[in-house]
Amino acid sequence: MGILAEQLKNQKEAQVPQGIIDTITTSDTTKLVKPIRAFMVTVAGDVSVLMADGSSGKFPGCVAGTQYMGKILRINTTGTTATGIKGLL
Repeated sequence: MGILAEQLKNQKEAQVPQGIIDTITTSDTTKLVKPIRAFMVTVAGDVSVLMADGSSGKFPGCVAGTQYMGKILRINTTGTTATGIKGLL
């Protein structure tokens, strides 16, 4: 395999979740043990997050079974109505 092909393979693998946190506990103060690459919900609703760059915001109307990407440090309690949140590492 050539160098470029190897780099592309590694880049693709870096974008794919490598693990799961089966249950995320929301908090307005405590960050996750490790940042997550994405999350999904089992019951639809809004998800409020703290991103790696320090910005906060809401993913409105999250649909069950859909992956929502980002480097996320915390899922906030305030503003989150979705439940069954799974974190993808």
